[in-house]
Amino acid sequence: MIAIISPAKNMVQAQADGVYPSRPQYRAQTARLHQILKEYTPWQLETLMNINPQLAFSAFAAYQAFDPDLPGSPALLAYRGLQYQNIAALDFTPDDFAFADRHLRIVSAFYGLLRPSDGILPYRLELQCKLRVDGESLYSFWGDRLCRDLFAPGETVINLASGEYSRAFLPHLREGDRMITCDFLVPKRDRLRMLPTAAKTARGQMARYLVKNRIDDPEALKQFCWGGYRFLPRLSSPSKFTFVQCPEGED
Repeated sequence: MIAIISPAKNMVQAQADGVYPSRPQYRAQTARLHQILKEYTPWQLETLMNINPQLAFSAFAAYQAFDPDLPGSPALLAYRGLQYQNIAALDFTPDDFAFADRHLRIVSAFYGLLRPSDGILPYRLELQCKLRVDGESLYSFWGDRLCRDLFAPGETVINLASGEYSRAFLPHLREGDRMITCDFLVPKRDRLRMLPTAAKTARGQMARYLVKNRIDDPEALKQFCWGGYRFLPRLSSPSKFTFVQCPEGED
């Protein structure tokens, strides 16, 4: 079983004792993207990425300083965002990282599929960015490569990624590929809704649960019960596990 999660926009440089950055798999593709992006000026990046001037200058500086020969920071520690705050990988042991490297992947528009220990450098790029690579979108640039590599071992894939990053896989699924998407719903105004902030938090907690409890069977994920979330069979299917946040005292 392998779970996929989205990256975060904010990044830091971080290390952990006993965790040594490994080399990302898609270095040739990353080099191609870097070759294009390093030619953009800050104001061009501002328009391309629809970001403010400060973020554009930060992205420009990152691409000018990018050196693939540097070890970088382990990916699971480098990203900073609500999901990663809930994964809380700073307290992971080397054994936790070893398990995560086998069962968790981060989907990146710049790096492709990342293992938690893969060393990465700061960058800013989203899959929905309007960057063109040889006239193609980033989704077309990556094509079905990530999907085929992810499913190559024949594992069930647990989709904890956002819609933007799920789109790198869902259109390319073939017969025999099993992907289970986890939905996290909360009751609001007499309806069950997926709220972005709540979903990011729950996805992070499930990724942490998976690692800390050494979960390698999709059925075991149904026991996840953090923050009032419970697995709801009647809203689930073989390709979708639905978790609903129940008020305290209710089931």
